[in-house]
Amino acid sequence: MTAINKLRNELIRKIQQLSTDKLNEINEIVSKTEAHVSSKSKTLKLIGSWKDLDGNLFTDLTEKLHENRTHDRKID
Repeated sequence: MTAINKLRNELIRKIQQLSTDKLNEINEIVSKTEAHVSSKSKTLKLIGSWKDLDGNLFTDLTEKLHENRTHDRKID
């Protein structure tokens, strides 16, 4: 049995012994962890997406960020 399988079996054994309240707490922790990992993964997919963007356009977008956001709010 591999170390990861031993760990899984140990966790399952411990979880089976928990009260309903503790199971709910564990479920919330696992859900938050999954959401965090998913969010991080989505963010990492964006890395490099601007690498081929024209330097002047990138500078214009970043230097005028606040101005552009203010303008967008006025349009809404």
